[in-house]
Amino acid sequence: MTRITAADSGRKSAYEETVRKFRGAVLFTHDFSAISEVLTPDFVDHFAPPWDPPGREGVAHRFGQAAEALTTRRVEVLTSVCEGDILAQAILLHFEHTGAFMGLPPTGRAFAIGGSNTFRFRDGRIAEHWGVFDVAKIPDLLAPGPGREGGWASMWPA
Repeated sequence: MTRITAADSGRKSAYEETVRKFRGAVLFTHDFSAISEVLTPDFVDHFAPPWDPPGREGVAHRFGQAAEALTTRRVEVLTSVCEGDILAQAILLHFEHTGAFMGLPPTGRAFAIGGSNTFRFRDGRIAEHWGVFDVAKIPDLLAPGPGREGGWASMWPA
């Protein structure tokens, strides 16, 4: 049986606070200066698409693009687990579609997608990130109606 120590609990709380600070800055206030404060200079984002610049520059690019299309309303942490220098969280992201996204004009619709973030920390800062998000279902959530009227489902014949 693994025993949780006070040091483990303190480390988890510190890591969670760093992630909260990062999310608050980039998702809600669009203060991208937090990127250089929270992420190490040699930060690696394993979630980054191949066309994004590497490292912190890519993070700023990606969050900047998302901010033009999606207004973050809430980040719901469903579970948070810490072991050593790794913090893993299952989350639910709540957005409003306020700008063009994935070829779709703004609808004003509220929606949520689930996902997970895993962070590796070094010296109190995030050194690596892995993410999995249900982005593929966004077109269906923003479609004009249920079923085959839009989104991904409209791409294949019935």
